[in-house]
Amino acid sequence: MRNRAEEDYIKAIYELTVERNIELIKTNELSERFNYTDQSVNEMIKRLDEKKLVAFYPYRGVELTPKGKNIAIKMIRAHRLWEVFLTKKLGFSWESVHEDAEVLEHASSDELLSRLDAFLSYPKYCQHGNPIPTLNGKSAPTFHETMTELNVGDYFEVVRVLDIKELLLYLNEKHIKLYDHFKIIEKDDFNHLITIQNEDKNFILSYKTGKMIFVKKI
Repeated sequence: MRNRAEEDYIKAIYELTVERNIELIKTNELSERFNYTDQSVNEMIKRLDEKKLVAFYPYRGVELTPKGKNIAIKMIRAHRLWEVFLTKKLGFSWESVHEDAEVLEHASSDELLSRLDAFLSYPKYCQHGNPIPTLNGKSAPTFHETMTELNVGDYFEVVRVLDIKELLLYLNEKHIKLYDHFKIIEKDDFNHLITIQNEDKNFILSYKTGKMIFVKKI
C-alpha cells in the first residue's frame, strides 16, 4: 500500500529522469525539489527501495524500477489530464490548477482517465507544456532548451514553463504565455539579464526566470 508522499516521490523521480532522458538522479536533487532534509529523503528512498519501486545505487543515484515507472506514468497522466480539464473546461488559470489536480490524480481510476482523455480529444501536452503520457507510457517530446541557451538574434516559441506559481503569476503580469513568439534582442551576462521582443514590445527577464522557460527555435 502506497501513501501520497511515496507517490509524489515516484512522480518526481520520473520527471527528473525519464523526461530528462537520464538514467540516475542524485538524492540531493530530490532534497532541492521538495525542500526536505537529506535525511528525510534518504529515509523515503530506502522505503521505496524496499518496496521495489526504485533502485538505489550508493554514490551514484536512484532510478525507478519498471513497477515504479508504471505508477509514475499513471500519476503524471492523471495530473496533467486534470490540469487540461480544469483550465480548458472550467476556466481555472494555469497558476491555480496544481493543487486541485494533485488531489484528483490520487482518486482517478484507469477507466475515468481514459474517458477524460477522450473527452479532451487526447491532448499531448498540459497547460504548462509538459507531455501527457499515454496508458502505455508513450508521450510527445519534452522540450529542454531554455531561453538562456539561445543567442542574440534567435527567434523562438515558448513551449514549456516550470509549474511554479510565482513564475506563472510573473508571466501573467508580463502577458507571456505558451506558444508566444519572441526574438532575443540582448543578453547581459554581467547583470544576468535577457531582453526579448514580441512584435514591437520588449521584455527584460532575469537569467533565473529564463532558465525556467523552455523554448523551440523558429
